[in-house]
Amino acid sequence: MELKMATDYQTVISFILTQATNEDINGLAEAARQRRTWLTRQNIRATIVGDKVSFTGRNGVTLTGTVQKVMQKNVIVNTPRGNYRVPANMLTAG
Repeated sequence: MELKMATDYQTVISFILTQATNEDINGLAEAARQRRTWLTRQNIRATIVGDKVSFTGRNGVTLTGTVQKVMQKNVIVNTPRGNYRVPANMLTAG
């Protein structure tokens, strides 16, 4: 199943790179933005104060901490290095 999906993705990417019009690319970009928004909102709904989460910081180090506050798009995470405001789509349970 995964091999079939990979082949399908390769076909779509090949089409976009070789034959897609500007209108096609704009439609794809809008769909990607909507999907990213949906995923972020799903992650926000699933996150509650007290959850243990981890994320990769700007320097590439993975930090683990506890959720202190959940906002519309970001989450405040208390780590041993201090509090961080992290976009919800960067969080993983753990």
